[in-house]
Amino acid sequence: MIRILIVDDHQILRDGLRQMLSEENSFEVIGEAANGKEAVELSISLKPDVVLMDVSMPLMDGSEATARIHAADPSIRVLALTMLDQGSFVQLMLRNGAVGYLLKDTGKEELVQAIHDVYEGKRYLAAKATDLLIVNVARQQSGSKSYLPSLTRREKEVLSLITKGLSDQDISGSLFISPSTVESHRKNLRSKLGARNAAEIVRIAMERGLLD
Repeated sequence: MIRILIVDDHQILRDGLRQMLSEENSFEVIGEAANGKEAVELSISLKPDVVLMDVSMPLMDGSEATARIHAADPSIRVLALTMLDQGSFVQLMLRNGAVGYLLKDTGKEELVQAIHDVYEGKRYLAAKATDLLIVNVARQQSGSKSYLPSLTRREKEVLSLITKGLSDQDISGSLFISPSTVESHRKNLRSKLGARNAAEIVRIAMERGLLD
């Protein structure tokens, strides 16, 4: 029996995954988490075999949660299941200890196969995720500054306000979104730009002409 922890900040998606996975005799869903912080806590206490991990979540994103779970217990197999279809996220999740990456438009058959594969000690990358990773690595190796990461409209708005030195609270009030959502956008920007902090976000954005 493969014991699974579902991690996603959308209740309806967790419900759907639980229902789908319960139809498989070899699976047992032992818990659910709505954010990365809960995912780490439940992984340590429940010790699942496989964690289905969303990437973009409040409080703690999936990449950080994956790194903490892997550090606490490398035997737990983390399989990313996300809507984020960019090579930088594939690379970040794998670097932080994930053993697979699936997009949420995957079918049940592929999800079931991926869970079995990672449980057996293999890695599983969806075909699209593999393509994204190859392109991202190639761009990094080329050292091309012409590479422009794809930012969402909201990420561009947050980026613009970060360059003006606004705090999360100020950005929250300006864009009418919660501070936790602002932090989530900051984390996405750091990942996409390969930045460690706000100063590097601004520097890299300027270098790549993202502020024009």
